[in-house]
Amino acid sequence: MHSATDNNRPVEYDRVSDQDSDHDSESTRHGSDQDIESPPHTPKIEATPAQWGIAWQCPTMMIGFAVCGALLALGHHLYYNSLDNTVVTSTNQQTWAIRIGTGFAFLVKASLISAVGVAAVQEIWAVLRKKFMKLRGIDAMFAVLTSPLAFLAPDLWVYAKVLTVMAIVSWIIPLTAVITPATLSVHLLQTTNMTSTRVSTVNFADSSFWRPWVTDGLRGQILTPAPAILRQLTTTASSMEVPPISPPFPNSSYTLEFWGPSYDCRALSEVGETRVADAKGDDAGSVQEVWEKQIGNDPEKSWWYKGAWYWRNVIFIYAKGNNQRWLEEQQDGDGSTRLVCQLWNTSYVANLTYTNGIRTLTLLSTELIAPSNFSDGEGENATIADQRPEVNGGFYLTQLLFGGLLSYEIWDTDSHTLLSNPAANAVYKSISPMETALFGCAEFWNTTAYERIIGPGGPETAVNCRNGTLAAAIADLSRNFTYSLLSLNAANTVLPVTVSSAQNFYSYNAGNLFAAYMAALGATVACVVIGLLALYKNGVAQSTSFSSVSMTTRNPQLDRMAVGHCLGSEDSWSHDAGKVQLRFGELDGVRDYRHAAFGIKGSVTGLSKGAEYC
Repeated sequence: MHSATDNNRPVEYDRVSDQDSDHDSESTRHGSDQDIESPPHTPKIEATPAQWGIAWQCPTMMIGFAVCGALLALGHHLYYNSLDNTVVTSTNQQTWAIRIGTGFAFLVKASLISAVGVAAVQEIWAVLRKKFMKLRGIDAMFAVLTSPLAFLAPDLWVYAKVLTVMAIVSWIIPLTAVITPATLSVHLLQTTNMTSTRVSTVNFADSSFWRPWVTDGLRGQILTPAPAILRQLTTTASSMEVPPISPPFPNSSYTLEFWGPSYDCRALSEVGETRVADAKGDDAGSVQEVWEKQIGNDPEKSWWYKGAWYWRNVIFIYAKGNNQRWLEEQQDGDGSTRLVCQLWNTSYVANLTYTNGIRTLTLLSTELIAPSNFSDGEGENATIADQRPEVNGGFYLTQLLFGGLLSYEIWDTDSHTLLSNPAANAVYKSISPMETALFGCAEFWNTTAYERIIGPGGPETAVNCRNGTLAAAIADLSRNFTYSLLSLNAANTVLPVTVSSAQNFYSYNAGNLFAAYMAALGATVACVVIGLLALYKNGVAQSTSFSSVSMTTRNPQLDRMAVGHCLGSEDSWSHDAGKVQLRFGELDGVRDYRHAAFGIKGSVTGLSKGAEYC
């Protein structure tokens, strides 16, 4: 070992030998014969001690890269969180969201790997100072961060366990760039919003609503319903369903309020004592008396059904079939049904909901406001300007349609055949009840004559009778007919409509992103701590650069080992040469000053932190 005095004095040495001087002199003598200029003499170099101390760059890089990675991870979270549960407005926006997320993931990965890489380098040198390792093991230590084949070196697992773990962390961290961008996905959700838009409605107050559905007489009066509105009644009465109504939006809902016609049918026994007036306004007697005059009783005919249109807004109905849903006091002793159906001005409140264009109509309420009270002449002249304002031609049109439908006579003959004709007092001939779903009511088929002529009826037939009784079925048909007018789009109004639509929304899984980044950050922080400790033990910041390797291998013994391997190929090392154990430390007895370099066993000792090395 050298004395302290030797360590403190500068050492001067001449690296040019006498032989080199003679050779240079000879070259100078023959310089006139050659164009090659001789190199100058190598100057004398004063051996100054190597400087101990940790520069700010190395720890700053380790800590800085780790902090940068954490901030970028936070930025990734904040960006994805800003998109969470927001609408995907376009394909281009979605594409850029993926690009930006992938960019964040790449930068986080690069920052954390850089922090681990700087820390691992310090651990490499810390291990090389403590232990002798085979040359192939040292090669693996220097290559483990960039080549997975380095993990195949046994010495790496035996002598550099901490470094091996740090290298594994460096190789695993890039997985975050695969996991974290995928934490933002797109899913389909139904959204609702309120918008004011025009929807179909029923407006009998406006004559332009119902005027196209009448056939005018010579004086402009209402003569008959037009074929179009008759087809509307036929369609509704045949199916007992409201025809499709054009939706404002495929998925929407709204509440519609309007007033329109409907029939209220009561048992004769309920209203029989009520007094009614005739066309002149005089007392015509009780409803019971008028009913008997209108329906009559023909002994030659076996009535199944008979309807009669009274001069005002009333239709009288007789049906022979027995319906068990009627109370006993509402029927005659023979079980037949006697009805009085009256046209009313009715308030409607309904909710219309469309799901993918398919309508669901929910009746919220119907309220009978007032009976429509007009004579035939008043209704017929409703289109004439000087007509009384309280007479609504649209209601008279409805009375024509339902009067023509219900004012029929159906009976069977001795030859067991079924006959059907409009009633004698029918103002207008419409379709027969037999052509509608009304014929499914028990009031028609629950007779012995029905079984004899058509066949047995029963529950299967009653399915077509809405609400169970003929009275309820007629009222239901009248309401459905009024609702069906919505499908004609003859009037419209502006209403608030709740619109539902399927939209793509971003969905952010913050848990998966935090799990991936926190695992990577935790491992990186652990590696940085190890790197800082190794840096402190080393006393200097070191690297695996060419200059660092070159300066730490200035050893004549290594020069002799390098003979025949100057091209640097790993494959050129012999098996025995690869087993040579080296350590970075202080070389013994090779110079007259202390020198640090790699050396083999017996030629190198541990470095003394703070000592002067040249």
